[in-house]
Amino acid sequence: MRLIEKKCPNCGADLEFDENAKSCKCSYCKRSFEIERDVNDLEKINLVFDKVEKPVKAMFIIPFVFAIVIFLIVFCSIFFGFRRQTNTGNKQNELPDIEDILEENNTIIKDASELTTENMDDLERQASSVLHQSVTGRQDTTYSFSTTGDPRLQNIYVASKENENKVVLIYSVIYQNFFHQEQQYTVFIPAVIENVKANTFLTTKAKNPSPEFYLNDEHSTYVYAYGSEDEAYNGVLKPLEDEGYTVTKK
Repeated sequence: MRLIEKKCPNCGADLEFDENAKSCKCSYCKRSFEIERDVNDLEKINLVFDKVEKPVKAMFIIPFVFAIVIFLIVFCSIFFGFRRQTNTGNKQNELPDIEDILEENNTIIKDASELTTENMDDLERQASSVLHQSVTGRQDTTYSFSTTGDPRLQNIYVASKENENKVVLIYSVIYQNFFHQEQQYTVFIPAVIENVKANTFLTTKAKNPSPEFYLNDEHSTYVYAYGSEDEAYNGVLKPLEDEGYTVTKK
């Protein structure tokens, strides 16, 4: 008798059976198969699941599908029942809206004491754009001014009114004449940033509303700054107080 070798259609293990056999069984997965032969080609052999075992497979699938359907029905009932309860309940029992939470945490800052460390880091980054300004006007072998050292933050003010504010950071900056280093000027530059909110990264740029500050007697070389911190306060914050803004100092 000749042995025929095939792969198990169920698990892929090797199968061996007699060439005249009508059925066989896998020694690994224990599934039984009927052997079908092509009448025109006896070498062509197909293995099909035993008809007796097919209902057994279905017997396991049907309860599984039924369990999934029951789970979905119960889940949907609980979920939509909860939604109806929250929608028809009292306002105090409703879940807070995420937009309301964000709005509460992103209110306009009205007092300098509300500025956080994160706010300060963000404000100083924005302020840096107006601090390292180039000298305007005459620059030659007599007058060649540039900044020396880093700008120093002197004070921070918050001017607020209703739903708007202006945060003012006043820095001192030293300008020195390259050819005559004894010529130094300490100027005060205000960086004004509008509508600063709590817990929100700034998108508005800082502005410098200063007038021209001359670095030579001929008034030909200048930067935009004030000569003292008091002048910066009177030039920027005093007009805001006159407009009804409340000014607080950090």
